[in-house]
Amino acid sequence: MSSDARESLRGAGASGLLARFKKFNTKFLLVTGVSVLLGAILNMLVARQGIHKLSLEATREIEAGLNIAYRESLTNHLVDTSQHVNSSFQHAIADIEVVSDIAQTVADRGEDMNGIHATISGMPYFKDRFTFTPAFQRKDKDGKEQPAGGWLQNDAAEPAVISAWGYMQKDGAIVPEAQAAIERSAYLDLIMPAFTRHGAPKLQIYMVGPPALPFVRLAPYADLGKVFDELYPGHNATNFYEFFYAGLVPSWETWIKEPGGVKARKNYVTIFPPYMDAGGGGLIMTIFHPVWSKDRTGIEGAFGVDLTLETLITYIKDVKLAETGFAFLAQANGNVVAVNDEGVKKLGLKTKADKQGLELLQRFLKDSTEPQVAAIALPSDGAVHYREDVQIGGQPHIMVLKQLTTFQTLADGKIAPENWTLGFVVPKKEIYASLFKAQDAIETSRTSIVASQAFVSFGSILVLMAGVFLVSRKMTGTLVALSEGATRMRQGDYAVRVHVTSEDEIGQLTGAFNEMAAEIQAHTNNLEQLVKARTGELEDANKEIMSLNAQLAQENLRLGAELNVARQLQLMVLPPAQELQEIKDLDIAGYMSPADEVGGDYYDVLRGNGVIKIGIGDVTGHGLESGVLMLMVQTAVRTLLASNETDPMRFLGIVNKVIYQNIQRISSDKNLTLSLMDYSDGKLRLTGQHEEVIVVRVSGELERVDTTGLGLPVGMDEDITEFLANMEIALESGDVVVLFTDGVTEAERTDTAQYGVERLCEVIAQHHKKTSQEIKDAIIEDLMSHIGTNKVYDDITVLVIKRL
Repeated sequence: MSSDARESLRGAGASGLLARFKKFNTKFLLVTGVSVLLGAILNMLVARQGIHKLSLEATREIEAGLNIAYRESLTNHLVDTSQHVNSSFQHAIADIEVVSDIAQTVADRGEDMNGIHATISGMPYFKDRFTFTPAFQRKDKDGKEQPAGGWLQNDAAEPAVISAWGYMQKDGAIVPEAQAAIERSAYLDLIMPAFTRHGAPKLQIYMVGPPALPFVRLAPYADLGKVFDELYPGHNATNFYEFFYAGLVPSWETWIKEPGGVKARKNYVTIFPPYMDAGGGGLIMTIFHPVWSKDRTGIEGAFGVDLTLETLITYIKDVKLAETGFAFLAQANGNVVAVNDEGVKKLGLKTKADKQGLELLQRFLKDSTEPQVAAIALPSDGAVHYREDVQIGGQPHIMVLKQLTTFQTLADGKIAPENWTLGFVVPKKEIYASLFKAQDAIETSRTSIVASQAFVSFGSILVLMAGVFLVSRKMTGTLVALSEGATRMRQGDYAVRVHVTSEDEIGQLTGAFNEMAAEIQAHTNNLEQLVKARTGELEDANKEIMSLNAQLAQENLRLGAELNVARQLQLMVLPPAQELQEIKDLDIAGYMSPADEVGGDYYDVLRGNGVIKIGIGDVTGHGLESGVLMLMVQTAVRTLLASNETDPMRFLGIVNKVIYQNIQRISSDKNLTLSLMDYSDGKLRLTGQHEEVIVVRVSGELERVDTTGLGLPVGMDEDITEFLANMEIALESGDVVVLFTDGVTEAERTDTAQYGVERLCEVIAQHHKKTSQEIKDAIIEDLMSHIGTNKVYDDITVLVIKRL
């Protein structure tokens, strides 16, 4: 074949190929294939990016949720643990206060008890039979000669050991004044052993005589003189208080010289810092309580309890936080009393001993090998302190701290208030362990999804291309007709129609084209009229919408203003703090929190007619209507008080009649429980039906007064006089009365468990020695802790009254 022929054939082939590409079905096949391929690729990229974005957003959400949940969890756990620790200390303090109170009563009776002391000390069970141990020299563990002996001690078969040191003897016998003091304490053989067996875990309890004659009576029995000779050389030549607890007696003596003397103080308990018991009792803490002379100008002696801290330390060590988190307990000076072995290592603590008569435990946070631990400032208030990113061992940790109950502590020879701190430490990475696992799982899923999507997409492309190739030929004829019809429509021929040749999608498309052509033809002919009509309709609708919006805005403003005015009126009529403080014989604190903008609870404290009128009530339901009824009650009570109505039952009967008539007038179905109290000269006269009245006496005894039989709900009937009754409650100085509404006792936590009267009584009894404000704050704090994140469904009102 000649070169010209080859060129001719090549040119013909190129022309044929070009002509083929100009055909619709070829273009359709090519464009469809490329589009589907690009779409699949873009789809995979978008899906991969979407999954990545989802991973980031999920990570942020999980991290935020973990932070909130774990912070709340740690805080609640810390508060619960701190309450347990405080309870452990208060249990031991209560033990020593009881036995000290018994001894103080005996001391205050003075000469009245002499006959009893003489009788008891001579009875076989109580009689102390002393044996003198002569002084001698003994070698200590280092081989050095040390003084020993020279003390008197009773028989080992007796209930408690009595040790009288050398400075209370003369010629091997106890001096008379010391002997008399010992005999006056013989009755304690009946009391002290029982205190060692019951109550808070304690190593031993003992009484020390007056500063000039500090004999020791200790239970359970121990060979005290021998133990002291072995562990504390020289003890027999130095006053017991000065040798073991230097500064304790001088500090107590300064209380006597303070304004008001020791009677002005409410707390005499003094704590000696933790130390290692030389007798093998482990870490212990000594709690002291003085016994004063009858005239409160001297010290008759002191009681001490060696409180074993092993149970508390074990409790702290066993606190589980994530995988390796731990708890620790530290004194105010940063000395860590309790922590597990892993915590000692992580905190970088160094343990050292300081011998000061007793071997004190010392491992301070400030001496930590971890810089950020050494720089930590312990909290100075009762709040929970949450600190993130505390670097320990090169890793970020979360540290949560809370201050515990205040103690009076003997340190450096002086008594000063001290607060211990409970802390939680958790590695931050352990909190986010679930987050890291979720991220790995998402990444694995993302890779799997993208791979599966790629496989499915490319398979779909092959199937699609084959189908497109088969149907493209059939589609061409109808599509050409549609193209020609569209051209004629573009030229203004709206009467064009295309013949339908099939019932498939192309046929449906052709039918739709014909319908569209017909609609365009009709709309074109009537377009101007339709536009004008539709424009008018839209303008009318817009005007109506604007009018409705304006009315709605005005209504919202009106309702908001009404609710705000009602709320302000309700709060304004509550007794202000200044007015309550002017009542000299009573310490009163109140609290009211409505569940809605306006509440239905009522309380008031008024003065008039020579009495203090106290009221508390609860309107059924809550909201605006209940709040208005509460204001009616307040107005009626104040009006009757101003009109000098003095009879309590007639007073409440008139209030009921006024409220009933108002309820009927406004066609309401509301009513309320209402109790009114008149206080004067230490007596509280109570009338009307409401919740229980809780009374806690100064001694701690708790009474629950049922008001069901004192009346009926106010507003149910026009005359309830025959159902009214009253009762009288005598109040002594220090007695506490607590009034409340059912919003307190019926408050629910997330599992629907109610707060309850019993828990309320426990909180009041625990804090009854405090001021009314502090009692009220303790109730509200415990109530809010119970409710947690749950919704408050009812108004909450508490009124605390304490006689001064």
